[in-house]
Amino acid sequence: MKKNLRKITAVTILPLLCAALVLFSSVFTRRAAGGVTVNLAFRESSAQTGDVITLDVSFSAFPSITRFGPIEIGYDSEYLMFLGMDVGSALEGFELTHEEPEDTELIRFSAVNTAAEEAMLQGGATEGDSDPTTKAASREAVFSSDSPIVVASLKFRVNEQARGDVKAWLGTISGLRDSALENVVAGAGTGASIIVQAQVSSDATLSSLSAGSLKLEPEFDPGIFTYSATVSKNVTDVAVKAVAFNLNSKVTVDGQSNLQLGNNVVEITVTAEDGEAVKVYTINIYRSDSVLVEGVQLRDIEGILYDFVAFPESLVIPTDFYQSTCMVDGKEVPCFRRDGVMSVLIYVRTQDTEPGLYVYNQRTDTMRKYEPGKMLLRSSLILTVAEKPANVMVPDGFTPAKITYGSTEIDGYVSKDKSTRIAYLKSEDGNARFYVIDSVSGDLYPYKTQTTSQNLFLYLFIVCASIALAEALIIALLFYRKRHAIRRQIKPRRV
Repeated sequence: MKKNLRKITAVTILPLLCAALVLFSSVFTRRAAGGVTVNLAFRESSAQTGDVITLDVSFSAFPSITRFGPIEIGYDSEYLMFLGMDVGSALEGFELTHEEPEDTELIRFSAVNTAAEEAMLQGGATEGDSDPTTKAASREAVFSSDSPIVVASLKFRVNEQARGDVKAWLGTISGLRDSALENVVAGAGTGASIIVQAQVSSDATLSSLSAGSLKLEPEFDPGIFTYSATVSKNVTDVAVKAVAFNLNSKVTVDGQSNLQLGNNVVEITVTAEDGEAVKVYTINIYRSDSVLVEGVQLRDIEGILYDFVAFPESLVIPTDFYQSTCMVDGKEVPCFRRDGVMSVLIYVRTQDTEPGLYVYNQRTDTMRKYEPGKMLLRSSLILTVAEKPANVMVPDGFTPAKITYGSTEIDGYVSKDKSTRIAYLKSEDGNARFYVIDSVSGDLYPYKTQTTSQNLFLYLFIVCASIALAEALIIALLFYRKRHAIRRQIKPRRV
């Protein structure tokens, strides 16, 4: 009897251990990304009223993260005025967006490395190919660090009424995703505070200087006092914006209006709070005698040369785009912009084509003909509806459907439970794939097809669990029959 019980126990424990091992492996695989702690810290140890201070947002580590946010930063709005923010210098390729919800003391920001995500998807799609280095090569492009990394820097001006301890703190933290498109656990770490002291300042430097959409040469630096820029003939006024480091400094701008042909000198005079220290910044703006600066041509990444031409008055511009200028080879050319979108629309032609609107990405030097009704606009990205090649299969469980994104209706696919909508789209770099269209947030992100390797653990677990359940039922039946047989045995009576 005991021998049989040992055999039965051994047979039962083995598949259960197998099931537990498979389940543990699956969980471990899915939790590949480690936890990240988000911390805040002011760069300055103390400040005076009117000063511009910087708040750094850092991650305790950066495990191949390709996107994060929204992350909320709270601050004492009575004492601090938000000026703007930049992505961390180490996060090359990340595009940062932020917003200031009304009636709140919050800054909410997000960032995404679209190129890294697309590279990882390309690498993941080649797992079954003959070249095993493809996926590894795509992973090498994804930034990773085990040390703390500054992911964003927020600029604030200290208000005149600020005194004592001024604080900033963390709110909601979400949306961290790694190169495998898996979520990364994140928690709030330390907040930040800075001591503000009231004192008359002798600082007469600028914290920022801009001239509309013009690109200043050289790039602005508080210690550089002379700059230059070029405008076309149709520009007669330039909106020069100068902000002093100290709020109580006086800034005056002279010469930004009624520009004449040739060189124009714009002077920005900064008088410190103490009334004694004075510094003068100068911008030499050259106004060309042509609507288009002569000799400006654009060569895209494929080597095709485009000539800028004057656009007709009948030209129809997409909604939310506005006329502006951009810099090509250090020269100002007319273009059309939309807030939150990196690419611009330009009116050009080649030697073999008629003039028309083109979508131009200044970061990648890619050009595409503008096609009305076939473009979806996402923050820092334009996606175009593409025709699905015959060798590209629609993911299992998806059926053709009309999908509405904003005011644009396109052909796409919807899942059986109607919860997921996808469309075959082409990005600005010319790569096409399926994208998920999130109806709740309005976001667009690459669709990740579930692979056979991801299902393998689940299949093994189901098989092992089924075997274990069947053996448990058999053991229970054997025990029941044994016990029933013992009860039916005839017991001798004593006399």
